[in-house]
Amino acid sequence: MRIFIRFSYHFFLILWYFHAVFLSLFALIVGIAAVITHIEKMPFGEALYFSFISGLTIGYGDIVVKTPFGRIMAVLLGIIGIIFTGMMVTVSIRAVGESMKDMKKPWNSGEG
Repeated sequence: MRIFIRFSYHFFLILWYFHAVFLSLFALIVGIAAVITHIEKMPFGEALYFSFISGLTIGYGDIVVKTPFGRIMAVLLGIIGIIFTGMMVTVSIRAVGESMKDMKKPWNSGEG
């Protein structure tokens, strides 16, 4: 339980350092959903669903874009998703490393 708490602490701390990047990627996904809404003539809810499913590199295939510009936006969503996923993995690995360092510290020995 202690390792989970330490991991969570470090994960959210590191995530906070990069919050501007994550918010920018989130805003890009929502912005591309708005563009797809107008280009593909689909409801915003469906375009938002498509954007997040594609942007998070899941891609169910239940909603597809048909226009060439819509496909370019879908490729851009994929690139954003790869960046987002890579950053989440990096943050997670860093948080695990910091948590393991914390586990080796002598918390109750009275030293620094």
